Amino acid sequence: MKGPSLLLTATVAAILLSGCVAQPTVRSYTPPPRSSAPAPVSLSESLSPSEQVVEMPQQPSSRKSGELSDTVERMAKRNACTPAGSATLIAKTTAAETYQVSCQDGQQQLYKCELRQCRLMN
Repeated sequence: MKGPSLLLTATVAAILLSGCVAQPTVRSYTPPPRSSAPAPVSLSESLSPSEQVVEMPQQPSSRKSGELSDTVERMAKRNACTPAGSATLIAKTTAAETYQVSCQDGQQQLYKCELRQCRLMN
C-alpha cells in the first residue's frame, strides 16, 4: 500500500486510537452531612392552626389533674399499665388535653383527649 490509501489508513487508525485513549470525566458527589438526631418539636409547633396553648393557673397541690384524669387512668390500666401515681395533665388547649401516666414498670404513656374522647398516643 502506497500513496493516498496508506495516508487514509494511518489517519483512520489515529482517529480510532485517539478515541480509545481518552478517559471519561468522572465527578464524585459527596452528600451534605446529616444530623443523627431529629430536631425536637415544641408543643406549639405540633398544634394545628386552630389550636392555641392556654395557660393554666397553678394548683396548690403537686398533682396536676384535669377533667379526664380518672378516665385516662382507667384507660392506662386497660393498656397493661399499673399507674405509679395519678395521670398528670401536661398540656391543655382550648380543644384538647394531653396527659402523661407513669407506670410501675417504668414506662410512660401519653394520652390526648379531644371532645372528651381520649386515645393513647404512643
